[in-house]
Amino acid sequence: MKRMVLGAWVLIGLAACDDPTRPSEPSTRTPAAAVPVVQQQFIVRRLGTLSGTFSGANGINELGEVAGFAELPSGEVRAVLWRAGEGMRSLGSLGGAVSRARGINDRSEVVGFSQIRPGSDVIRAFLWSQAGGMHSLGTLGGKNSFASVINNRREVSGASEIRNGNLQAFLWRPGHGMQSLRTLGGENSEAFDLNDATQVVGGSETADGTMHAFLWTAARGMEDLGTLGGPTSRAGGISQTGVVVGSSETAAGTVEAFLWTRAGGMRSLGSLGDPGVFATGINTHRRVVGITFPGTDVVDLPFLWTPGGGIRHLPTLGGPNGQAQDLNEFGQIVGTTWTAGNAIRATLWTPTDGPLAVAPRDEGAAAEAAAP
Repeated sequence: MKRMVLGAWVLIGLAACDDPTRPSEPSTRTPAAAVPVVQQQFIVRRLGTLSGTFSGANGINELGEVAGFAELPSGEVRAVLWRAGEGMRSLGSLGGAVSRARGINDRSEVVGFSQIRPGSDVIRAFLWSQAGGMHSLGTLGGKNSFASVINNRREVSGASEIRNGNLQAFLWRPGHGMQSLRTLGGENSEAFDLNDATQVVGGSETADGTMHAFLWTAARGMEDLGTLGGPTSRAGGISQTGVVVGSSETAAGTVEAFLWTRAGGMRSLGSLGDPGVFATGINTHRRVVGITFPGTDVVDLPFLWTPGGGIRHLPTLGGPNGQAQDLNEFGQIVGTTWTAGNAIRATLWTPTDGPLAVAPRDEGAAAEAAAP
């Protein structure tokens, strides 16, 4: 199950005929020696390519299957599904040269977005299954759409343009199609994650034009989760027990990762002295993953936050850059990192001390998830 940090950028990039699936050039800067790094707690594995120059990972399910993207020798980019023992396979496209997988559920169904034909500025959210292949989920009346995540009820969330070109978060359900989740009073919204209780999180513009993290449920609609004191926030992930994580500006102007519960509200997860920290995923053990931006250079680094250990950088494949995008209940993490030779690869971190138990450990959060 996966989420997108800057979903609107994907639509804008493809509309401009740029390729947002091609990672930016890595920086030569290396992390400072004083920065704490999780040491020897994970096996760090590269997941290969489709014989092109790069690959990346965005989502992982409880079976350890990974959804992501990889370049072909032709330069086209394809959504991929990786399985242990089988490697990486292309999922095709909706007819275009670029497709990208964002999320995967425990049925091995994958969602993402694809160009509809080569050179087109139109992209559509897709759902892929072994039986049915890849098909479009349509739009909310506009030209473009993308899917971020699929849950085990086969519900899909993401964002779609509406008729006037604005972007709105959606919930797609089998037999019902795509439903707009609307906004917090502004013009645009995007959904980045949802759980099996059909709780959706993301970011929405408010009436004054600022972006705020939201939680949507059928009972309450779209709720504003507030900020850490600054003007903007965005929710990147939600656990099966209803705990939300994301990023928010602070009163000091920095961006910090947050954890939100209905009982306790929004609190900061701290930082490593970095001006930007974005949380992208959380499991029921309240392990949180994401991305830090240490400084002005083009550097991003993957992190893991735990209740007992705080925030720490995860090791990369030897290069200076990386992003952690998702994790499962067993503690496996996926993302994209750079090798020592600056090759960009889909990456899997597996705990060396064995998998975590799957059962939720936070009964209070489970009760929150069930509350109307």
